Amino acid sequence: MAIAMASGEQLAYIVPILALSFLAPGSKGLSFKQGVGFVLTVLVTSFLGFYFTRYFYDFTWVFIPLLGLGLFWIFYTDSLTMVAKLFLLISLLATPIPMDGISTTVWSFAIAKTLVSGAFYTILVVWIVYALFPDKAERPAAKKGGTAQKNTASTSSERFSRAVEIFIITFPVTLAFIFFQWSNGLLVLLYIVILTMIPVPGKIAGKVKILGNILGGIFLIIFYELVVIVPDFFFFLVLYLGTALFLAYKVFSESPYSSLYKTGFSTLTLIIGESSTGTGTAASEIWIRIIQVIIAVFYTVGVANLLAAYKERRKLGAQKRKNKTLAWQV
Repeated sequence: MAIAMASGEQLAYIVPILALSFLAPGSKGLSFKQGVGFVLTVLVTSFLGFYFTRYFYDFTWVFIPLLGLGLFWIFYTDSLTMVAKLFLLISLLATPIPMDGISTTVWSFAIAKTLVSGAFYTILVVWIVYALFPDKAERPAAKKGGTAQKNTASTSSERFSRAVEIFIITFPVTLAFIFFQWSNGLLVLLYIVILTMIPVPGKIAGKVKILGNILGGIFLIIFYELVVIVPDFFFFLVLYLGTALFLAYKVFSESPYSSLYKTGFSTLTLIIGESSTGTGTAASEIWIRIIQVIIAVFYTVGVANLLAAYKERRKLGAQKRKNKTLAWQV
């Protein structure tokens, strides 16, 4: 957070939220090879997004279909790690929506540069953290590499079904942001992508997302009001450190509400970072950011529930038709 806020670069607030994936419960430290591989992955994916936007953005009806196909392939494939998918999605979705007064080429290059430098500093910090505080706990269920794991659905049909669902949730919003150039609301689009790509497991996933973000909003309001009282960068960092220690204790506890604190901490980290950089809007509009994130959560959860209900209805309809066929045969 300190490095991102001090840099003042466009989209630097994304770096702390992605760094959390290497420090979440069950994550393990990265080896030198994994760290270098992570930076190279970000380098390749970021500049793929840059060159794609640079050469195709001016041809709208070529750019849109190719973007749709690219997004669907990212959602479907299991040949990329989750980190590679997230960075590739961010570079593809953020570059066509430049800030006011900035050309698309300049904006896309600035994003690629920020993501690559952010990945480099993230790996350095992660290595330092694990060197100072080695994780000796035995967690058999943990997967090596955290979010660097590949998305391994059991069959291609399951991956296809999941890709269709994510595509239906994200692509209409992406088109709206591109055609209306809602640059000030870019945080909403990125948050929707993060929510869909890193779903909370279990039947209460929607409730966890909603309640966790509301909890994060409450902490965010308190955090922001304290920063307004003492508008000092050093105070900001100390306050964030104290908040992180408190919420991390809750996240790593055995409490049944630990997932709520995890979601809340991610929300606080994302919004306070975006507001503090001043890249999208003045920090005085913190309330608008909270409302936007809540809207993004409700939209994602709502559409996901509608799709689940539709699938269940189709399943029940198919079962009824099968039962009628069997009854007729008897």
